[in-house]
Amino acid sequence: MLSFLKKTIPAGLVLISLGMLAGCTTGQEKVAKLTAEAEKGNVDSMVEIAEMYCSGTTIEQDDQICGMWMKRAAEKGHIRAQYMLGRMYELGLGMRADPVQAYKWYSLSGGQGYKMSQTGAKNMLAVMTPQQQAEARKLAAESGKK
Repeated sequence: MLSFLKKTIPAGLVLISLGMLAGCTTGQEKVAKLTAEAEKGNVDSMVEIAEMYCSGTTIEQDDQICGMWMKRAAEKGHIRAQYMLGRMYELGLGMRADPVQAYKWYSLSGGQGYKMSQTGAKNMLAVMTPQQQAEARKLAAESGKK
């Protein structure tokens, strides 16, 4: 095939085309690379993997794997991951819906200034029982001290 390309396409274009093909990676290859970085503690890689699994655009969608990586990043203090985890608990994506956990993660992220999390926390309080509200506030306060 390369000899055919050399005859029909100028040499410079062949090199550019081959370079572009070499630079392409599959979703699985990207996940493997990001996973290696995430396992070393790279929080941004954790979030990127989670988003890939949540969206299902480059790899097969898997809300449970998305939730696992989002939780790891959230536990390390990643503000947007905390918001996304709160949203996942609110909607029951990849995990059992849990307004108490949703409030906890929204509260942690909102306490760092993430506005959407502040709104999420208020919304969760509106749908919880007084007992759940007390539990959620206690859980968020304990988690914020770590």
